[in-house]
Order: sequence, then structure tokens, then C-alpha cells
Amino acid sequence: MRFQYFYLVLAAGVTFSLISSLAAAKTPEQIFEQVSPSVVVVDIFDSKDDFIGQGSGVVISTGQVITNCHVAKRGKSRQVRQSGKKFSATMQYSDPSRDLCQLNVPDLQAPPVVLGTAKKLKVGQRVYAIGAPEDLELTLSEGLISSLRPHEGSDYIQTSAAISLGSSGGGLFDDQGQLIGITTFYHAEGQNLNFALPVDWIGELPKRAQNTSAMAKKSGLVWLNRVVALEHKKNWPGMLKLSQQWVKSEPDSADAWFSLGIAHKNLNQYEQAIKAYRSALRIQPEYADAWNNLGNIYNNIKQHEQAIRAYREALRINPEYTSAWNNLGIAYGNFKQYEEAISAYREAVRIEPENASVWYNLGEAYFRQGQQDKVLENYQILRKLDFKIANAYSNAFISPLTK
Repeated sequence: MRFQYFYLVLAAGVTFSLISSLAAAKTPEQIFEQVSPSVVVVDIFDSKDDFIGQGSGVVISTGQVITNCHVAKRGKSRQVRQSGKKFSATMQYSDPSRDLCQLNVPDLQAPPVVLGTAKKLKVGQRVYAIGAPEDLELTLSEGLISSLRPHEGSDYIQTSAAISLGSSGGGLFDDQGQLIGITTFYHAEGQNLNFALPVDWIGELPKRAQNTSAMAKKSGLVWLNRVVALEHKKNWPGMLKLSQQWVKSEPDSADAWFSLGIAHKNLNQYEQAIKAYRSALRIQPEYADAWNNLGNIYNNIKQHEQAIRAYREALRINPEYTSAWNNLGIAYGNFKQYEEAISAYREAVRIEPENASVWYNLGEAYFRQGQQDKVLENYQILRKLDFKIANAYSNAFISPLTK
């Protein structure tokens, strides 16, 4: 009874924590008011000082502005506009391979943004893009994170928040107004896709700008943008062909092999997918996403012990990896090791308490163990999170208990 009571308190605490965190999210109006003074217009001029275009930029410290290199390096000189005032700007750091440039604007007194991180983002998370479209003042667009693709130590962000050409170099913010990415517009395969460079790369910019070998390296973003466009369309044969070209061009790119693995997996070419993910891991052994995806392949071909080992490797690298904990629970469930499955699912909901799918899986594990009280407790949590999933859960696990 003591354990049962503890679980009830924990479940209520998780739900309360979720509601509190949701209530703490700022409104779009609050976010715009907070960060718009830190987002600027970047004007570009040719060698004759004629205006040739504009982009956006974000103030990261006093007199320091981050923007896209495809904006800043388009012309010979630059200026920054903020609140109707113009300021001369010079190039300080340039990393074209990551499309990040930093401008020095000594007379600019705009407040810096608060830097967040892209490493803890979730697909479906609400985000806000702020920039200056062509011939317009600052605008805000609201959307969700559509996908996260691991790339060069962080996550490359695709978002449904609208980003136009003039907005490139602006900021992508979370619901607390923290900067999580620098927006960039890309047109590929007949699609207008909205991407953001992870904010984590900004801290690496000064060192990389001094590394001539890094600057000489061809940008993997060019390949990645094209691959993601095909992935977005679920054009798996096209993605496979392009990923093979990427691997041939950059055989030491773990991200190229990772993309190849995704294409093979979605074509049900599991042995080739395993080889691709293993190649990525030979290059980058601490590639948590590659371990997780490798585990998924092993689960698909019913090699559950191999799957568990792969998920454990992913979690060794990133103990806060929700998907890996959830997948580990599924793998244990396939072995009918429900205690281990429950433990894994509990870790997943600890990290991401609003994830209704994981709560569903946890409830199923309790159902398989015959823990009826836990099945009912889970249902109460699911009702607060996702009524549709709660109904499916009720039909699958609660209705059989009443028969």
C-alpha cells in the first residue's frame, strides 16, 4: 500500500509539473516584446555602395550580431538597422561551411538575447521566428519544430514557422524567448523549407573562423538540405541516391552515412541500413542517434538483444534521450521483461512528462503484468494529456478489465 500511495503522489506531481510548465509558456506577444529589440536588419551594399539586398541578424552580446554568411558575404559592405537608426558593421568571424557570420557593430547598444540550446529540443515543440522580410519591419511567425537532424554535434532544425528570404539570419526562439537557432531559408526539390542553424554553433564560431582547414571544408549543409527535402517528401529512392552521392563525396562524414541508413531503413533494406549506421559509428562512436536508429533496425528484424545493446549505448551517451528510453522499453516488452520495460518507460516520462505515447506504452506494460491499479492511474494522466490517445487506451486496456 505504501508503494501504491507513492505512485499516486508521483503521478499527480508529474501532472502538476506538466500543467505548471505549460502555464509558464509566454504568449507570442510577450516573446516579441522581449526579443524584438535584439533582432536587427542587415543591409548589404556592393563595391559602389549601392544597396543590393537585406537580411536579418540577432544581437548576441554588446555590439555583436550573428547572421547568415549567405546574407553577410553577399556584398562588399554592410550596415545594421535597429529602431530606425543605422550603424556601420564590419565582418568579425566567418564560417561559410555552417553559414554563420558574426558582425562587429561597435555603436549598436541593443540588448543581447538569452542563448538557449538546440540539444534539448523536441519535435512538435512550439517556436517563434523573428526577422525582417524584404521591405518590411520585424515580423513574428509561429510554428512547430517539424524535425531535428543531428549534424556536427548539435541538431539542425526544420520548422513550420515561416521564414522568407529577408528573414534569413533572424532568430528562432522557444516559448521562453530563448534563442535556439539562426533562421535560414532554403528552396529545394520544389519545396520552400524553413531551417534554423543550432544556436550551439555560435560559441564555436571564433575558433572555427581561425581554422583554415575547417573553412576549406565543403559545407555538409548543402547535402543535408537536399537530403532533408527528399526525406520530407518521403522520396526514399531519391534520398537513397543522393545519400550515396554524399557518402561518395564525403566518405568521412558520419552524417552522410546516417542519412544513407535512414533511406535504406525506409526502403526495408535492413542489412544495408545496419551497415550504413555501423559506418557512421566507426567515424563517430558517440553518435547517440545512430545507436538509437540501429536499435530500431534490430527490433524490426527481431534481434531484440542487439536492439537493447544499441539503445543502452545511445543512453550511455545521452541519458536524457527520451526516444531511446521508450524504444528500450519496447525492446524489453518484446522479451516479455515487463519490469525492465516499465523502468525504461518511467525514465522516458520523467524526462518528457507530456509525451502521451510513452504513457500509453507504460500502461500497456502494467496491463501485461496484471497491475490493474496502475493501468487505471495511467488512464487519468492520459486524459489530461491527449483525450484521443486516452480513448484508445481505455478501449485496449480498461475495457478488458471490466469484462
